[in-house]
Amino acid sequence: MENLLEILATPKQVGLLIGAGVSKACGLPNVDDLTKEVLKVLKNKNFTDLLSDDDNIEDILNKVQQLKSLISKDKEFNNLKEKEIIEFEKSIKKTIFGKLSTDVVFDKLCNLVIWLNFINREFEKEIFSLNYDLLLEKALEKVNLPYFSGFVGNLKPFFISDSVDDFKGLYVKQSWVKLWKLHGSLNFKKSKDEKIFIENNVNNEFENLLVYPSMDKYLSSRKAPFISYLDRFRKYLLENEKVLLILGYSFNDDHVNDIIINGLNNNTRLTVLTFTYSIDTFKRVIEIFGLYPNISIYTEKKKYINKAESEFTFDKNIGDFNNFVTILDLLVNQKPLETIIETEKEK
Repeated sequence: MENLLEILATPKQVGLLIGAGVSKACGLPNVDDLTKEVLKVLKNKNFTDLLSDDDNIEDILNKVQQLKSLISKDKEFNNLKEKEIIEFEKSIKKTIFGKLSTDVVFDKLCNLVIWLNFINREFEKEIFSLNYDLLLEKALEKVNLPYFSGFVGNLKPFFISDSVDDFKGLYVKQSWVKLWKLHGSLNFKKSKDEKIFIENNVNNEFENLLVYPSMDKYLSSRKAPFISYLDRFRKYLLENEKVLLILGYSFNDDHVNDIIINGLNNNTRLTVLTFTYSIDTFKRVIEIFGLYPNISIYTEKKKYINKAESEFTFDKNIGDFNNFVTILDLLVNQKPLETIIETEKEK
């Protein structure tokens, strides 16, 4: 515990990779929750009969897309027509969009971005998010921290790919937080002429620009603005001495995992700290990254450091985002490490 607190309290260049577990901790649905909500709107028995009991939202979308490729205008499959399949896909995506647009309390995220600003001081501040929701944007604005996501303008901010790698102040001040939404955002839109912009009006004809969890996500991630964001993530992990904190990520995205592995392989000054909510995710991270000495993994009562698993002394599950932020709050308030350690021992 002492070593972890030392790392989290020492000013340095720290970046964040945020997954759905963080939004779940704030009250938004995760994959399991979204799967249940989607199944509520899929009433066609001809389609639901094709699903397995353990299918999640990604599996369901995969089957929809497979059916779209199989069924043409004049053909059917299991008494399903092309028009019905297209409507299924629209309903699923509409459900995902709606459930992630719900208002929730995001105070813990406010505390996280305050700590990020505090710990980086003179360094660049970058957040890489896999979430569609706008909780990070709301948190940054609530605490008056300026941020930049590659979009410029006022009425309908438009995307400039060159701005993602701009750290000389051409497009944005270096002191601003850089927020890169690797899978898109609820307010990213694309017009019929392929122009990408930010639009907060949900009642319009523009296409929502999201990388939905399906077999097409890898193809979608190679398009703008996602390719620029992924390239930035790759370069970020290869440059200079820094720490990457991973919070709420399930490690189910191979293209993201590959970028992390590339960083671990090629930057000996990179340190990755991963906090996992469940023991299953803890084991998955060890399976994927366990050979690398520059990654540390924490969960409830367990840690994996220097390629060795051992017990972790902390009375709460540090992989729970809410518990993790509690520690950060104490550090931001500049309480001595010894006081924090003794407080936790007393509990």
